[in-house]
Amino acid sequence: MKLKLGRVFLAASVILCGLGARQDAHATLGGDAASVAANQQHLGAARQVQKLAAGERHDLQLPSGIVVHEYVSPQGAVYAITWRGPRKPDLRELLGSYFAQLSRRELRRAGGGHHRLDLDGEDLVLRSSGHRSSFTGRAWVPSLVPAGVNVDTALD
Repeated sequence: MKLKLGRVFLAASVILCGLGARQDAHATLGGDAASVAANQQHLGAARQVQKLAAGERHDLQLPSGIVVHEYVSPQGAVYAITWRGPRKPDLRELLGSYFAQLSRRELRRAGGGHHRLDLDGEDLVLRSSGHRSSFTGRAWVPSLVPAGVNVDTALD
């Protein structure tokens, strides 16, 4: 019973955080290339752009030490993001409208202080893990991934 109440409390906390998110957050995932520039400015990040066979990868270095890669298709849609750093980035900022799917899911804790989140949602896949000061993750929108791109090997 105690574990069940803990899960309910955690899920309610995540939902309330999502409801309290600023409405002017710049959507990235599913947004266009301009949303990457908006994220860069809003997050105070330095940005570099790399050309890929299927679009571009925008590398954002945040002042906190977090590195975010935003993948833009040849059609101009942000189809995936990855992150790594000493903590998780602002997922409300990076997931944009897709954050609502995340807020409906439970955060699962594995043993040893590890945090893990696996989500297979409505046209959103998210994998995140971390502990202490090392967090990594990736999220993508399957319907936006360019033909021929294998997210298992293309996202770093």
